[in-house]
Amino acid sequence: SYRKASKIRAAYVHISKAMDAGDDTQGRTPEGVFAKHFAPSTTHTCRILSTSNWIEGVASCATSESVVGAHVLTHADLQPGKVYRHVPVSSHLEGGGVIVNFGM
Repeated sequence: SYRKASKIRAAYVHISKAMDAGDDTQGRTPEGVFAKHFAPSTTHTCRILSTSNWIEGVASCATSESVVGAHVLTHADLQPGKVYRHVPVSSHLEGGGVIVNFGM
């Protein structure tokens, strides 16, 4: 019934956020590899990306190492006053500024 289903707490992982695809796959995880790696009863480390999905009770998450291991994913993850070390510079701006990369 709907009442039983609505009490299940779950997270949705899209194939694009499930695994870091290798260079030989042109940035896409092959469906066969995805199905084998994410077979029922397997366990994975995940990072919740959003809880505002249109399906009630289902969050959006990622299991790829690049997302799980990232220090910052969204602006909300940044904390005023916190010191971020070893942040790479991604570009220079006219006038002397730089853009640094916090996330993926």
